Amino acid sequence: MEENATLTIDQLAAADADIEPKIAAYIAWAGRLMRTRYDGRARSIGLTRAQWRAIVTISVNPGTSQREVASLLEINSVTAGRTIDRLEAAGLVERRADPNDRRANCLYAKPEALPLQNKLNVLAKDEEAIALAGIAGADRALMLDLLRRVVANLQAAPAVRAPPLDEDEDEKAVS
Repeated sequence: MEENATLTIDQLAAADADIEPKIAAYIAWAGRLMRTRYDGRARSIGLTRAQWRAIVTISVNPGTSQREVASLLEINSVTAGRTIDRLEAAGLVERRADPNDRRANCLYAKPEALPLQNKLNVLAKDEEAIALAGIAGADRALMLDLLRRVVANLQAAPAVRAPPLDEDEDEKAVS
């Protein structure tokens, strides 16, 4: 799987000569490359992907619950809880009792997380500059507008509801 990350744009374009181009594949590929690069840089400041994503999510959604963080990160509550436990132990986030639900806590980024958030923002800007090198401002604006429309179209489309596959069903699904 990692070998696909090293394909050149020329190799991918050559493959497209035989099949119709797939915009979603390019979007996914670009996202994966950007995420992988960003993860490596975040590790240089001591954060795993799970940790930086949780810090950003909690910072952008102060007072959110662990369940909501898990949903936003598309992970289960137990996994989110372990990550939040580590961030809490490191003094970066805090749990406060939810005034509306005794069983729940609200999550907040602590002031000690601000220097890390600032570093994450710098990394994000650097990586975006790398990704957009050689693309003119007007083209960047057009790309942003088009991607916003793609997102709006997908959000407006009817939801796809399929029951999750368990491990046994997963093997049967392709046979």
